[in-house]
Parts: sequence; structure tokens; C-alpha cells
Amino acid sequence: MYFVRLTGSKSEVLEDLVEEALVVTLKNGKVYGGLLDEYYDGLIALHSCKLLDQMGYRWVDHDITVKSESKLIAADRPEFRLSQVKDIFVLPEEHRDKLELDDVLQIYIDRHHKPLRGIECHWDPGEEWQDKGHSPECDGRLHEALTLLKTATHGARLSSSMEKNQALMRRLRRFCILETAAADVRSENTLSIASGEWR
Repeated sequence: MYFVRLTGSKSEVLEDLVEEALVVTLKNGKVYGGLLDEYYDGLIALHSCKLLDQMGYRWVDHDITVKSESKLIAADRPEFRLSQVKDIFVLPEEHRDKLELDDVLQIYIDRHHKPLRGIECHWDPGEEWQDKGHSPECDGRLHEALTLLKTATHGARLSSSMEKNQALMRRLRRFCILETAAADVRSENTLSIASGEWR
């Protein structure tokens, strides 16, 4: 995969690239990457901005600060004057909406980077989840277990009733029991996950 250098009137092109990933090379040699927040009066404002380290191997937090209540803090959306910019790079149009910012920035460093593709599944534990199935590519048991763990970790509650939450717990326990039983066949030393209480 490769990047395309913006050419011609950058002002006109940038107005159409709001929320697109950009890599901005400044005339002083620094390279910044982020999502275009807005372009106005010759200023390029990026959010989720990162700075390419001096060795060019990784992206780090940017070094642009603003003064707030007599303290210097990192700017939420650094701004760059178009007159300071040497080059602006974007992905070709056919790839722009398909990749997350982290993958775009990694591709700038390593053009052979292969982004991981997710699986699309519209299963929702809050809406009649027993009737609505998982997509064919989705491992339903794993998806439900991860949903439960994420919910428990964040201390949030599922939007469904407590009965549905308990049913999901029973399914997770059943999954753990099956996995434990399979491990018992292979080895004498197994973890007894199924005997413990999940809280």
C-alpha cells in the first residue's frame, strides 16, 4: 500500500478531507500524522495527532504544547500553517474509509504492513440475543464470553435484564466446563474453572 502526495491547490483539496488520515511533513523535517479536524485560514488542525520519532521507526505523542492556566499542556488538536508544510500525504481514495488511523500511520512507516481485518457481527446482548444469531464468520461462544468479560471489567451492566445476564453467565460456564473437560482428557493437571463462582 502506498500514500499519495497532495498536489495542486492544497486549500481546495483539504476542505474535502475532513476526518481523513493525513501525514504532514514540515519544512523543519518533523513528520506528524493524524485525522484532519478542519482546515481554515491556512491552518491545518489535526486531532489524534502523533509525531514520527527522529529515527523514523515509530509514532509517539506529539510535542506541540499550548499554555493553559500558566501551565504548558499538549495541544488537543495541533495546528500547522500551510506555509510551514513541505508535503501532505494521504491514502489513495479507494483505501481511505477502510483503515483505522493506527494502521494508516503504520503503513507510512512500513508499506508492507497488513492491517488486521475484523469480523462484522451484529449480535447484541441487549436485544433478544437468543433469537438473533451471530454472523457466519463469528465464533459466537467467544464473542459472548468477551462481551461478558468486557462488561464485568468496566463495571457496566448489560442493557438487558438480570435474567439475560445470568443466562449469558451459564453459557460462559458451560463453555469453560467443556474446555476444562477437553483439557482433562489431554492432561491430568487442569484448572478447575467451572467450579469457581464468577462475580
